[in-house]
Amino acid sequence: LNVYIGIERSFPVNFLQHEGEARARILIRFLVEKILQTTPEAILDGKEETFFIRHKLQNVYRFFNYSTNRALRNAYPEEIPPWLHSRSSAHYWEDAANRIEAVRWLMEVRLKLSPDSFYRHNISKSVFSRHGLSYMFNQYYNSVSRALAEAYPQLEPWELGKVPYDYWTDERTAQAIRWMVAKKGWAVESLPEKVRARELNRKTFSEFGLATLFEKKFSKNIYRAISAAWPGRFQPWELGKVSSDYWTRQGNIYQASMWIAEKEGLEVHQIPPAIRRRDFTEKALKKYSIGAVLKKLCQGKLERIFAPLFWKEHKTYLEEHKLLRKIAALKNSQPKSNLFELLLYGFFMAEVQRNTSQNNQRYDRIARRIQRRSILYSD
Repeated sequence: LNVYIGIERSFPVNFLQHEGEARARILIRFLVEKILQTTPEAILDGKEETFFIRHKLQNVYRFFNYSTNRALRNAYPEEIPPWLHSRSSAHYWEDAANRIEAVRWLMEVRLKLSPDSFYRHNISKSVFSRHGLSYMFNQYYNSVSRALAEAYPQLEPWELGKVPYDYWTDERTAQAIRWMVAKKGWAVESLPEKVRARELNRKTFSEFGLATLFEKKFSKNIYRAISAAWPGRFQPWELGKVSSDYWTRQGNIYQASMWIAEKEGLEVHQIPPAIRRRDFTEKALKKYSIGAVLKKLCQGKLERIFAPLFWKEHKTYLEEHKLLRKIAALKNSQPKSNLFELLLYGFFMAEVQRNTSQNNQRYDRIARRIQRRSILYSD
């Protein structure tokens, strides 16, 4: 302080020869914190070559070979990195640990970005140049995503910046979409509701740096995108509107109808009887977004949209009545109790009659079961 305010002309001779770094540290911290009340970063950012000379610390400046960075880093080793407004040796950057430290410092300290937010920012190579890391960047990376990948190996490639379109294999696409949904904190089951509430849309993909993927790979179709991550989990109408052409195909109509029946708690074999008893009517369709379309298509008869089930029933009906005719023919072919049969079978006649009776009983049971089911098939 005496030197600074002019009471003393200079420091004692050989003042820094003994414990020079420790003494220099005390002097610089006193100057920065007590006298100037600033920060070491602000001093470096000022890029004033005569700073220490102007503040009468030329001996300290000379002690650190006229390097402002080295002088301040000696006083603030945790705050001043070796590359800040100073040229580091080429050998320094050969160590991956030094490169990683520099990239993390740039992202988290200078840019104040958290790793999970990189994809929201346009990080360009000029950022490295502005903060004295151009040599390191050009020599070892020449790509922002490569630099970030080495420093943050836990991040996915699409979190580090733009990726080429051919990167998006089916597996990587599914992984990215699942990652996006997890980032939003959404349960998979809630996605249809998110679509209806317009919370899941193109902007959602853009928010997470996946807009190009959504537009090019899926043609802006949310159903296709979500199905890539969870194949078979949802139907097209659950994740947005479907085109009118979709309803021109009988298979799509039947699939949608069966989906509603399942939602109503009906198993496949229960649907035709429920329709006949009027337990399952057009009123059930109104509960669902696709109900209006299906109601129009069925024209007052649910049998129209569930036609394959009724075709199957009718086929079964015909097959079982054919079986009834076969049973009748088998019963007529059973041995009769007459003199000829007695002569033919002799002592075995009683056994033959017993087997014939058992067969007839079995045929009768089958016939009764078929006839009971046939009642369900009749209108």
